[in-house]
Amino acid sequence: MYNQTRVIIVRHGRSTYNDQQRYQGCCDESVLTEQGKHQAFQTGIALSQINFDAIYASPLKRTQETAKEILRVTNSSAQLHLNSNLKEVDLPGWQGLEYKYVRQYLKQEYQNWEENPHEFTIETLESNGQTLVKTKTKPVLQLYEQARQFWQEILPRHQGKTVLVVSHGGTIRALLSTATQIQAHHYHAIQQSNSGISILDFENTASSNAKITAINLTQHLGEVLPKLKNGKHGLRLLLLPVNSHNTQTNDYTDKITQFLKNVELNFCLSNHIHDAESIVESIIESHSNTPVHLQVSRQDFLDTWHQQISKSSLDYNALNTSLIVADTNTISHTLSQILGLKSTTSLNINPGEITVLFYPTSQNKPVLQAMNINAAF
Repeated sequence: MYNQTRVIIVRHGRSTYNDQQRYQGCCDESVLTEQGKHQAFQTGIALSQINFDAIYASPLKRTQETAKEILRVTNSSAQLHLNSNLKEVDLPGWQGLEYKYVRQYLKQEYQNWEENPHEFTIETLESNGQTLVKTKTKPVLQLYEQARQFWQEILPRHQGKTVLVVSHGGTIRALLSTATQIQAHHYHAIQQSNSGISILDFENTASSNAKITAINLTQHLGEVLPKLKNGKHGLRLLLLPVNSHNTQTNDYTDKITQFLKNVELNFCLSNHIHDAESIVESIIESHSNTPVHLQVSRQDFLDTWHQQISKSSLDYNALNTSLIVADTNTISHTLSQILGLKSTTSLNINPGEITVLFYPTSQNKPVLQAMNINAAF
């Protein structure tokens, strides 16, 4: 049996099209801003102690620039390989357009993109000799096929090794999904921030056997929690898993309390498991405001709550943040439900590491902002 293969995936730093609020797709007009270069450099510092056996990047400028900034400060002697299967989703007709233009003038297409990404279709005209032929493509399904081809190509080469991948937000969602059998219907369910770090662990070369160890870590960029996209209001849940059998140490509680000290909390929920109440009370005491703390007895309270939120429309005109303390199995089960996973085995949920779920006011589908943020990072 082969040793575990670890793949660390990084999204490119902030780009000119990000600043201009334009769709990038797989066009190559967008390059890193100064902020984006700094983010990439900071990511390199965060990864500097890892000796990568192989490094792959999308051939687009913004990802190549990111990879080169990372390599400036890493100890790895591995060569950078460009791979076309790591390009961003192809959105002909949208690339270069401002987000607000697409929302205003291409309403039906935009709604389909948001609600049914697996069915989203783009029509293009292509030359066939002397005539123009109308062609229909499904960009997200194409992207998922790209991701599958990437895994099939690189995993057999690097069994038991550590690999760095630098790519794009949409492509990273497809890579995570195809490695764990998350369906394209859930394409928008995972957030990928500029220079956010995600980690996949493969027990063997079969991509369906991967485990997600981390999603969208951004602490190395000076963020406690990943930033929400501009103008987002809604309900943000900070899920804190605890071990239901072992007593948590004071050091463990202190680290979490200190980590969340400057995060404004509106209320806290916990179920009746060992030490959950003491952890929540410690966090509450560190806050200048005093969030309401409610305890629930049902083990499935998080699943039930998620189902109720998903059936109704949220009416928040601001950001409301809640801390949820529950055992690891409860949190794993809810995340699996949200991502459409058949079991919890594809998620490495670690006690004491925070997962962030966001329910935007504009929709009732949650977005997984980050998974396994380590308070001691």
